[in-house]
Amino acid sequence: MDLGVLERSPEAGDVEAVDGLVAGYLARAERFATRAVSVRAAGDELVAASVGEWASALGERSVRLACGWDDAAGGCRQVAGVLAGYGAALRGLERRVMAARHEVETARIRAVAARERYAVAALAGGVVTVPWSWTEVPAFAPVPEAAGELRVWRAAVGDAAAGLRVFVACCDEREDLDRQTAARLVGVEVMGAYAPGTGVDAIVDVPLVQALAASAAGTVTAEQRRVMATWFAEAAEQVSNHPADTQTLAALTGFLDAWGDDGELMSGIFVAVGGAGVVRLLTMLGEQMVVGATDRNSSLAAAGAALRSGLASASASSTWSSAEAAAYAADMVRVASSMNGTLSAIGYVFADPQSARMSETFTVAMADLLDAVERGNGGPWRDGPGTPGHALDTVGLLSLEGGVAYDAAARVFETLGAYPQAARDWLTGEGIDWRASDLPMTNERMTYWFATRSWAQGGSDGFAGIGQLWAGIQEIPGDTDVNRQVAAINAMAFQTISRNASLLPGGVSSAGSEALARVISGQLTGLVEIGFVGGAGVDDVGLVRSVAVPYLPGNVLTAFIVREWVGPVLTAAAAEQAGRDVLHVAVLDYQSRTVDAVLANVASPSTGLINLVSLWGAVDGASVTAEEVRQYLQDQQTRAALETTRTVADTAIALSPVRPMTSIGIDAALDQMQKQGERLLTGDPLPPGATTSVVPGGVQSLDEFVRVWVEQSERAGTWDRAGAHAGEILSDHDKAARDEIGRYEDTVDAMRLRSDERMDEG
Repeated sequence: MDLGVLERSPEAGDVEAVDGLVAGYLARAERFATRAVSVRAAGDELVAASVGEWASALGERSVRLACGWDDAAGGCRQVAGVLAGYGAALRGLERRVMAARHEVETARIRAVAARERYAVAALAGGVVTVPWSWTEVPAFAPVPEAAGELRVWRAAVGDAAAGLRVFVACCDEREDLDRQTAARLVGVEVMGAYAPGTGVDAIVDVPLVQALAASAAGTVTAEQRRVMATWFAEAAEQVSNHPADTQTLAALTGFLDAWGDDGELMSGIFVAVGGAGVVRLLTMLGEQMVVGATDRNSSLAAAGAALRSGLASASASSTWSSAEAAAYAADMVRVASSMNGTLSAIGYVFADPQSARMSETFTVAMADLLDAVERGNGGPWRDGPGTPGHALDTVGLLSLEGGVAYDAAARVFETLGAYPQAARDWLTGEGIDWRASDLPMTNERMTYWFATRSWAQGGSDGFAGIGQLWAGIQEIPGDTDVNRQVAAINAMAFQTISRNASLLPGGVSSAGSEALARVISGQLTGLVEIGFVGGAGVDDVGLVRSVAVPYLPGNVLTAFIVREWVGPVLTAAAAEQAGRDVLHVAVLDYQSRTVDAVLANVASPSTGLINLVSLWGAVDGASVTAEEVRQYLQDQQTRAALETTRTVADTAIALSPVRPMTSIGIDAALDQMQKQGERLLTGDPLPPGATTSVVPGGVQSLDEFVRVWVEQSERAGTWDRAGAHAGEILSDHDKAARDEIGRYEDTVDAMRLRSDERMDEG
C-alpha cells in the first residue's frame, strides 16, 4: 500500500472564485443580450422609417452588430456552463477526497490499535516479537490466543486500502476534469465575448480569466494585475520575436484598447515589458510595414498607437515617480543606442502629444537624457526618414509631413511644451533669483538647442518641436516671478535662435512657422514696446524690462530684445500661411484692444498710433521674400512714385505675395473707429446715412489712415503730439502722416535688411 499518494491535493482550488466567475459571465451575457435586442430594434426602426441605400446599409450593419452581441452572449453562457460544471465537479470531488482521507485515517487508527494488542498477547505467551508495520503481516509465530485481534487488524487494513483506492481515483478524476475543462474552454470565443482582443489561448489559465473579469467589473486586485502584466509581457515578447504572429498582435491591440485607461494596470504592464521591450516592439512593428500594403500597415499602426496610448500620461507613465520615469527612459535610450533605427521608436512614443501625451516626469527624464547624449557627443542624435518610427507615424506612407518621429528630440520638446513650468525649469534650471540684476544672457543648454542645433526640414521638423516648447512657456502678462522667468527665457531664446543657421524660410515647415508665430503672439505686447517701437541697439542689452502697454493697467514684464534678434524669428513665423494666420489674429487683437483704449480715453492716441504702425511694419517687413526686398530697394520707378503721390504701404501691398498686415489692419481699425465713434456720440451705432462718416470710402493707404486717426483724436480733444514746426506748411494731419509713414518704412526696411543678410548667409 503506497501511502505517499496521500500527499497529493486533488481537491485544491477556490470553488467560490469559480462560482464568482460563473456569475460574472452570466451577468455579462445578459448585458450582451440586452444590447443585441436594442441594436436590432433600432436597426429595424431605422429601416422602417427610412428609404434608400443609406438606410438599408445601416439596417444591415445593425443586424450584424446584433448578431455579434448574440454570439458574445452565447460565448459567455458557454463559458459559464463550462465553469459551472467545473465548479460542481470540483465541489463533489472535494467531498469524496475528504471522505477517502477520513476512511484511510480511521482505518489506520484501528489497525495500529489491533497491532499493539496482538503484540502484547504475543509477549505474554512467550513469543519473541520484532517491530512490524501496521500495513504488513506480523513476522513472528502466530499467537492463537490473539487471533481475534489479528482479524480486527486485517479488516482495518482492508478498509484503509479501499479508502486509498478511492483517493487515487479522485486524483485521476481531477486530472481528467482539468484537462476536459481546458479543452472545452479553448473551443469558446471567450475573449471576443467577454474581453475582446485578449486571445483565446489564454483562457485555459483560470487566474487570467478571473483577472480579466475582475478588471472589466472594476474590482481587480493587485495580484490580478500582476497576472495580466505577466501575460502581456510574454505576449509582447512573442510578437517581438515572431512578427508573423498576427493573432497575438491582434490580442495585444485589443487588450490595450479595452484596458488602456487603467493607469495602475498599464503601469504594471509596461514595467513588466520594460523600456527596452517597448522600443523593440515598436521597432518591429515599423519594420514590418510595406509601402502600398494598406490593410497590413493599418493593423500595425493601430497596434503601435494602442501601445503609445497605454504608455501615455493618462495611463502608465502618469503613475511613475521621477526616479521610475528616469529609469524607464534610460532603458529606452540604452537599447536605442545599440540598435540602428530604434531611436525613431522613441520619437514615435512622443509624436502625439494631443491624443497620447507622455507624463511630465517621463518627458523631463527623456529630455534630460537626449540633452546629455547630444551635447556630450557634440551633435544631433536622430534617425532619418524611412526608419521604423517614421513608418509607424505615417502608417507606412513615409511622408515628410506631420510629426517627424525620426527626430526624437523634436518630439520630446513638443511634448515638454505642454508642461509650461517644467519646460521653463528645464531650460534654465531651478532655484534662480529672477529679480537679480546680473542674470546671464544665456546658458549652455539653450545655446546648443536654440543656436547650434539644426532643425531644418528634411533632417528635422522645421522648428515645429522647439517652437512648441518655446510657445508653451509663455505666460499671461503680469509682474510675477513666473513673468520674470518667462521674460528672461524669451530674451535668451531670441538672442540664441537668431544665430541659428537653419532658421531660414526654406528650412521652416508649416508647423514650425505656426509654432514660432505663437511664440511671437504670446509676447506681442512686450515685443511692440521693445522690439518694434524701441528699436534698441545690440549694445543696449538686458534680460527683463518693465513696459507700459496702451490697453493694460500698470506695467508688464517683457524680454529685452533688439530688432536684430527678433527679425529672423518673425520672418520664419511669417514664412508659411499657417504662421501668417496666427500673426494676423494676434495683430488684429492687439490693434482692437489699442483702438478701444484710445477711444475710451484711457490710452494716448499718439502712442497707440506709433505702436500700430510699428507693429504693421514689422509683420509686413517679415512677410515679403528676399527677392521682393531687393526689388523694392532697387526699383527706381517705384521709388520715384513714392516721392510723389504713393506711400510705402501701397508699395508693400503691390509687392507682397499675400495681403499685407497694413492693409488688413487699416480696414479693421477704420471700421472699429467709425463704430466706436458713433457709440460715443449717440450711445448706439447710427443707421446708414444718418451722419457723415469721417472715414473716407475705400481707404487703403497708411497716410489716409493716419489723417483719420488724428482727425478723430482732435475732434475728441485727446490728440497729444506737437504739430508742425515754425516755417512748415504741413498741417498736424500731414505731419503725423509723414512721420508714421517714415516709421513704417524704417521698420519694414529693418526687417527686410535682416532678412537679406540671412538669405545671403544661407
